[in-house]
Amino acid sequence: MATPTIITCASSKGGVGKSTTAACLAGAFTYEGESVHIIDLDSNKTLSRWFGDDASRPRGISVATPAPSELTEHIRDITAKNAAGIIIIDIAGAYETAMTVAVARANLTIIPATLAEADVFEARKVAHLIQRIYARFKARPLYRLLLTKVQPLKSHAQHHAYNEIKRLKLPILDAMLVQRAAYEEIGLSGLPPHYGDRKRQTIAAAIKDLDNLLKEIKPLIAIAKIETITEGRIA
Repeated sequence: MATPTIITCASSKGGVGKSTTAACLAGAFTYEGESVHIIDLDSNKTLSRWFGDDASRPRGISVATPAPSELTEHIRDITAKNAAGIIIIDIAGAYETAMTVAVARANLTIIPATLAEADVFEARKVAHLIQRIYARFKARPLYRLLLTKVQPLKSHAQHHAYNEIKRLKLPILDAMLVQRAAYEEIGLSGLPPHYGDRKRQTIAAAIKDLDNLLKEIKPLIAIAKIETITEGRIA
């Protein structure tokens, strides 16, 4: 029985791009031939709406909306059926038990955040939660901050936000999701950038963003899976 890679998109704050990040990662991975199962725990059921049309949803992507209390059982069921190579969990923007379970089961937790002060503050809180969870296993937590909705032209506010992230020593991905129409259109078209019209500049630029993101997180995931098996934390 193959063990799927689990990626959790976590934040205690709404509007930071959790669902967009999850959708984009699902599209990028399936475009490379992976099968991806999305677990939509967001109370707004955003990803369930975006990928609700069987006819337009990219092949290789499946979506489920189990009750938060059934998350562990659902992951075990998907693993037992060998139904996906990758599981992406999109959690609600609140501190709930489901967040703890989703983080504990993850090989990698991505914390999406804009460069707004409130988002950086919340990212720090989530990072501290992850550290506490992994301390129970006496394991090394693996998480990364992902900047989203980044404006192409850097402002003084963004400069100060970068400095604050550095001061807080939050581990951050070099790749980022720049503010692009391609990301905003996913909810309307049901298509992640990799499945959009590549002749459009916004789509081509978004794909480049996401390819850089995959290139960066794949080595992290590979190391994390080895450590997960060693520590006996398989879902």
